[in-house]
Formats: sequence, C-alpha cells, structure tokens
Amino acid sequence: MIKKFITVMSVLVLLTATSCAQNQSEKSVKAVKMSQSEMQTKLIPLFEKIEKIPEGDNAYAEITKLAKDFVDKNNNEAGVYVVSRILSETMNADELLAYIDQNQYLKNNETIAKQKDVWAKQSETCEGKMFKDFEAEYDGKVTKLSDYVGKGKYVLVDFWASWCGPCKREIPNLIKVYEKYKGEKFEVLGVATWDKPEDTKKSIAQLNIPYPQMLNAQKAGSDAYGIEGIPQIILFGPDGKILKRNLRGEGIEKAIEAYLNK
Repeated sequence: MIKKFITVMSVLVLLTATSCAQNQSEKSVKAVKMSQSEMQTKLIPLFEKIEKIPEGDNAYAEITKLAKDFVDKNNNEAGVYVVSRILSETMNADELLAYIDQNQYLKNNETIAKQKDVWAKQSETCEGKMFKDFEAEYDGKVTKLSDYVGKGKYVLVDFWASWCGPCKREIPNLIKVYEKYKGEKFEVLGVATWDKPEDTKKSIAQLNIPYPQMLNAQKAGSDAYGIEGIPQIILFGPDGKILKRNLRGEGIEKAIEAYLNK
C-alpha cells in the first residue's frame, strides 16, 4: 500500500497499478481548482512522510494519522484528494463517513458528496456485516449470490473482469486455494463484473479457471458492495457474514487458513 501511494503520486492517480476501474476517467479527482503543480506542492511532503513508514501491521494506522493531520490543516482540494485517495483506503467506511461529518468543508464538498453514496454501500457491506444479495442473468438462467453464500461454507468471492490485468494476476492465487481447500467447508466463486459474457467465458477457458462463475453480473455486484475498482476479493463466513474484504496475493490463503483452522 505504501509503495502504491508513492508510485502513483507522480501522476496523481492511485488505481492504475493495482486495480481496474469501470471507467478510469471517473476515478480521477473532479472539480479540482488547484493546478497540478499546486497539488504536488501541497501533497509531496505528505507522500515523503508516508514513504518513510515501514511496512508492517501498524502501517495503515500511521498513514491514517498523517493523512488526517494533513486534511485537518488543508480544507481545500488537496485535502479532498487525500480523503478520496488515501483515507478511503486506510479507514473502513463507517470511520470515514464519521470523520467527514465532523468537517464542515468536507461535508459540503461536491466531490466528497458524490463519493459518499459509494462509501455508504461499503459501510453496509463492511467486515462484520451480513452479505447483501444480488443476481445475474445469462442465457435464460438467473444466478444469485445467495446460491453460494450463507449455505454453510466459507466462500471466497472474486469480482473480476477479463480485461483487467490485476484481476488476471490474482487468478493463480484463487485457483491455488480452490484446489487446496475446496470441499464441504470451502468454495470459490467468480463474479464477472463490467464484462461481456463472451469475453468472460474466453478468459475462463484461457486461464483454466475451475471454480463456478456468475456470468454477466455487470454492475449488480459492484453496486451492492460499493466496489470502485477490481479485483475485489471478499471472504464470506458459513452464515453469510462478511469476514474480509480487499484480499490480495498471499493474504488470500492466510485469511482462509486462519478461519478454516479455528
């Protein structure tokens, strides 16, 4: 995460290297009155401080503290940028919405107002909450998330698309855990997001994906879970409770092992 912040600082965008957005133009910070050079002048010292934070369990907490201190002193577009692109990554949705409500400038900011709807959906589907159902129809068949989640198994759900490079890079990790843990206690489900079914099916064949898929979900899942970028990998408990969001890489198997070995 720290490396992601620093790498993307040069272009003032946070998603290009690690996730895919439905519409990349929608992910940039809108209504910025500052010039890019003014934004950089404000933001570079913050990013330099973030760069010095060592990787570890406390990294997010330290980044959050630095970012909040910056926003408290910058009721301007630079502060809005930090809320939208840093605090939205390091704070859960409930905490973020409460923080925004304490700052009059942020409460009245147009950019923040547009994003609050997404954060509200993330709040409704954050870790510890029950799953929110949605459905997808393809080739005359309707498939629901509830066909898999809440049925007594741990279910790892991958919101992905065939055109998304970061999504494809996670597929080997998903196949690995599926082959290792599949059975009475564990399942993996792919949710084809913002993708044409024929393209999804082609990628499934090319990547030799063995686990089931919800084809043609389009925006149904992303709208329900406040997903702005994919892949979004979520682990659900046997009762349907959301256990982990934003899983990636080695963290996928670690999370599954931790719950299966309880």
